[in-house]
Amino acid sequence: MKTNNFIAIDFEMSYGHIPCSIGIVEFIEGKVVSKYYSLIKPIELKFSPINSRINGIKLEDVENEREFNEIWSDIKHYFDNRNIVAHNTSTDISVLEKTLKYYNLPSPNYNIFCTLKISQSILNLGDYKLSTIAKHLNIEQKNYHNALDDAFVCGEIFNYLIDESENINFNIPTKNNSLKKTVIKVTRDFTKISNNLENKTFLFTGKLSLFTRETAEEMVEKHGGKNISAVSKNLNYLVVGEKAGSKLKKAQEIGTIEILDEQQFLDLIYEQEGDAVE
Repeated sequence: MKTNNFIAIDFEMSYGHIPCSIGIVEFIEGKVVSKYYSLIKPIELKFSPINSRINGIKLEDVENEREFNEIWSDIKHYFDNRNIVAHNTSTDISVLEKTLKYYNLPSPNYNIFCTLKISQSILNLGDYKLSTIAKHLNIEQKNYHNALDDAFVCGEIFNYLIDESENINFNIPTKNNSLKKTVIKVTRDFTKISNNLENKTFLFTGKLSLFTRETAEEMVEKHGGKNISAVSKNLNYLVVGEKAGSKLKKAQEIGTIEILDEQQFLDLIYEQEGDAVE
């Protein structure tokens, strides 16, 4: 399978790991040959104010759209035995797999590449947001946080990374793919992608409604993570409640910090215990 034949994807979320739109761009020989975009009626008709502010999608935009299981027949062929590229696969692939599981749909075989992790290995930038990399590489980005536009930009970034490295190798599993089975190799071997919390840093901000700050910090420490008190480039996860304020803004400016709402944090914690929240 050629490295420049791949599918670039992006999900936008309504709440937690629940998708409200998907963008897919197919590249053959490094050229765009097809595109797909759809709004998605979420499993729960609930929107995080933070997510709506970021992606511009509101409840009224999706309440009459098809659910994911109804559009899967339109897009399944993009995933069967294909190379899947996303910017931060730990989010997009988790969204895909959780949604397939919810609808009892079989997971296809596919290989995963993460432009975020590869860019961090190859490029020397202040941050690795999709928009930052696109600007650095002079890739036009018309509508940031539109799933189709982000998928296209992600694919163009991957094209550049292929050209820059002669040692990008695909490792295609023979069984249904999972993050733990995926190996990324770019000039050197990366470890398997996982949500292992050991030595990962967390900070909680805003008004939390699903748990107390003390309880959340105890959960982090139980799973080997560390709680820190300030937003910096050393922070891995910022968990936000209502009225998150300046810490959220600073984390977005840094660009390398993964921002979670409370439900996403719980999903991450329960994945460590083998019982992810649906």
